[in-house]
Amino acid sequence: MKPDATSILSFINSADKTFVIPVYQRNYSWSAEECGKLFEDLLDSMKTGKRHYFGNIVFYAKETNAWAGYSELILIDGQQRVTTTMLLLAAIRDVEEDENKRARITNTYLLNRNSDTKERVKLKQIETDRDIYESIINGEFDESSDSNAGRNYKTFKRLIRESGVKTDDILNAINNLEVVALDLKLNENKERTESPQIIFESINATGKPLSTADLLRNYLLLGIDDSEQERYYKDYWLIIEKGIGDANISDFINKYLIMKIGDNVNKNTEYAEFKKYLSKNNIDAIDALKDLAHYAKYYGWIQEPEKAKDFDKKVSLQLENLRELKTASMAPLLLFLLEKADDDAVIGFNSSELLEALLVLESWAFRARVVGSLTSGAFNTISSTSLLNNLKRATEDDYHNQIKFELSNYRTNDIWPNDDDFMEAFKKYNFYKNYNKYVQRKLENAVSNDHHNWRPDSIEHIMPETLSADWKKRLGENYSEIHGEYLHTIGNLTPLNMTDNIINSNDPFSVKLPQYKSSSWKLTRDVYDDFKDTENWGVAEINSRAENLAYKASKIWFGPLQRERQIEADVKKKTDDYRRILAGKLACETIFHIKYTKGENGSGHLIDAKMRIELINDKPRFIVMAGSRIFPYALEGVKPTFEDKIRKCGWHDEVVLEEDINIFESPSAASCFAIGGSSNGWTWWMNSNGETLDEIVAGDLERSYEE
Repeated sequence: MKPDATSILSFINSADKTFVIPVYQRNYSWSAEECGKLFEDLLDSMKTGKRHYFGNIVFYAKETNAWAGYSELILIDGQQRVTTTMLLLAAIRDVEEDENKRARITNTYLLNRNSDTKERVKLKQIETDRDIYESIINGEFDESSDSNAGRNYKTFKRLIRESGVKTDDILNAINNLEVVALDLKLNENKERTESPQIIFESINATGKPLSTADLLRNYLLLGIDDSEQERYYKDYWLIIEKGIGDANISDFINKYLIMKIGDNVNKNTEYAEFKKYLSKNNIDAIDALKDLAHYAKYYGWIQEPEKAKDFDKKVSLQLENLRELKTASMAPLLLFLLEKADDDAVIGFNSSELLEALLVLESWAFRARVVGSLTSGAFNTISSTSLLNNLKRATEDDYHNQIKFELSNYRTNDIWPNDDDFMEAFKKYNFYKNYNKYVQRKLENAVSNDHHNWRPDSIEHIMPETLSADWKKRLGENYSEIHGEYLHTIGNLTPLNMTDNIINSNDPFSVKLPQYKSSSWKLTRDVYDDFKDTENWGVAEINSRAENLAYKASKIWFGPLQRERQIEADVKKKTDDYRRILAGKLACETIFHIKYTKGENGSGHLIDAKMRIELINDKPRFIVMAGSRIFPYALEGVKPTFEDKIRKCGWHDEVVLEEDINIFESPSAASCFAIGGSSNGWTWWMNSNGETLDEIVAGDLERSYEE
């Protein structure tokens, strides 16, 4: 790699070269301020004649496109400076009135005059910048459009006009911008002696810091063959950028990596940690891109819950609740849960179970925040990694129960405050500062039974923020202490339309009260109903209302749910129920079925299993019956034991049981055996009427907490 000092115009001015910004480079990011500083340097050069160092340009040559009349130089470093120079040249051309000079600038610097194809633009931008850039170069720019390249182009035109300097003088000054061009040439074996990846990282380690997203995009796309980079960029990386926004990609990568490795990642080391994760798990660049694009959808749901509406409207609303609670640290856990719930291959954890899990997380987070039972560090650790790692060890059909158990029993019971602690803190909490409209919306839904997602225009202080002489008199001699202690608490806050709030302002309570009667908010109408016979509003009234709302809040944001694992409690309850039912010989007379096709796109192994329940030694046994057609690979671990009880049949070596198998002590064990995978037998086995075991035993089981 031999450096060659030259002017930026000499580097650009080549009849047979087209410069290509590879897809792994970041988007154009020069600011208007940086463009202004460059123009000042040019004005200084006009006065002094001094040359200015304009940085390095590192490139390598792609195979010549002889048919197109040009060769391509791939820019590894310097693409930001080259782009800015091209925008400046386009601005000079479009300010210049002499048609011949305009044509000379276009044909010398902006277009490749040897090309007869549509690829005449001399600098080929990445996808996200291409349309705007080419519209500028081709003289078709829409001045009303908003983009970084467009803003800088307009900035240069303005600066040129304001300076009054001749365009020839500006071109001469640009010629004084000196660059060091470094060509990564091939050796005699047609091999590149320096790695573009290593060169890229070493150069950018000393220049303007790149984000994790920039570094990772470079790393992944450089790991793919040159001829395939554009395709994988469009199919995956560009989908990520458009789906979650360029500004959010680095945060997404951080949360994705935490989800994968189950440990917090320092933002200063996350790029190195990501490469380590890929290497340790033998994940290649293509698979990494595909997985990132897959999870980016769920990150988009977390950041913009509206996007999850097509999946499930209730889940969308629940994600919005968590977003309002500022639970960004939960993102790794939410990525994990959302992906599982959206995966058709995961049995036993769908949108309903996901909703239960999100309700638990919301209630725990809100109670912990209001009571202050956790430091921010402890909250972040529990919500981002501790719960996540425990879920990874749980069965998929028990995720929501596992979350309940872990939060109810994590080290001490204090992390999820009980009703007494929560209600006491709720009454005193400064809700005007935090979670104000969120809390009012949730309370309104509870009292009105109207589950909407709209928010109040304004929050009314019943005892006003500024006390009039009348208010001070009615509050008594301790008015200042009362005002300071109760002003922003829940008992003194109520939702109101903005105009009503402005009108009410500092009026006496007796004047405000009748206006509350006609409010569109039931919370506010309740103030009238509950206190219409009250002349004054003071400590007693605030405390009375706060007590009432705190009780309602304890039902909305519920507390710890159980002190034993839910699945263990369920098994015990269901076992007792079955003994009762079996005593009445109901279950013994019932045949249960699992019938479905296991395989891709609805084709594959036909599973048609039958099961009955019997008492053996006073314990229920779940017997997979003779004649059941089961998944062949389900037998791998126990095949020798049942070799004489199966026979092969038909397609894919499917097997049919010749005799009953009576070793199973739970319906889930029996269903797992039949289908060859994790399953919840309580909901998989059905009778001839389509009723599940759960429904037969206990009907719809009562929820263990209020929604």
